[in-house]
Amino acid sequence: MRKLIAILLLMTMLIPAALADEAADFALPMDHSAGHVADPAGYTESGYEDESLSITMERIQEDGVTYNVARVKIAHASQLRTGLEDPEKGKKSNYVHNIAARYNAVLALSGDFFVKNKVGYVVRQGQVYRKKPTEARDMLLIDSNGDFHVVYRSNAEDLQALLSRTDVTFPNIFNFGPVLVDKGEAVAIPEKYEFNLKRYEPRCAIGQVGPLEYLLVVADGRSDTSTGAKGEQLASFMASQGCITAYNLDGGDTALLWFGGDYYSRKTKRAQSDIIYFATAVDAGLDGTEE
Repeated sequence: MRKLIAILLLMTMLIPAALADEAADFALPMDHSAGHVADPAGYTESGYEDESLSITMERIQEDGVTYNVARVKIAHASQLRTGLEDPEKGKKSNYVHNIAARYNAVLALSGDFFVKNKVGYVVRQGQVYRKKPTEARDMLLIDSNGDFHVVYRSNAEDLQALLSRTDVTFPNIFNFGPVLVDKGEAVAIPEKYEFNLKRYEPRCAIGQVGPLEYLLVVADGRSDTSTGAKGEQLASFMASQGCITAYNLDGGDTALLWFGGDYYSRKTKRAQSDIIYFATAVDAGLDGTEE
């Protein structure tokens, strides 16, 4: 009996280690290199699927708003990546489809267009571009495990407490906001914020649903079929979709969702500096080849 118990205990110890080794097999370099080229066979009528990446796309109509929604699961945190038009200096802009293609993105979301501003705490793929946090905005920090952390109004003590952690690093940091969902609850939109969140506008947000599981949303607007959303509507929607944390990104004509070679949300003509994207970690043998 004791021998059986010992064997069972050993098995319980080995299983997490095996899972960790399996996840490590899907690790991508945490730099500005591109992900692998996705196998065309991985695309389905409603998304994408391979050993490392699962994406489900849908459109939800609610209160006169068209929400373009992507539900994403990844095998390794490094598959949640950011891409820049100008990774060397972070000063240039281009269209989302061009940036997404360069990084072999399966799914891409417009970011916070940080080149428009001179302030903000900006880190992309571990490279620091700016360390000027502004109290006018909330922050989103994505750690090396793929988990989201928020800092309200760039509070210096809260920020330092996160950055001083030794168990994780923070390869991607955004200073835009506001926070939409925290601990699973929709956050009240501030009466005064640097960006106007009281109007019906196209909106853009990213949320974490669980470990290595995310929700990307663009609310279409400025059209006959979709009014756009107020900040409180977007916060409520992100919470209703199961987000434990959600964060507002640059909206208006910047708000774009791109999937599998085309725009999934209403297309605009605005060039921008940066995207958040998901890459496959499966090498299908297509890297460096023409499709």
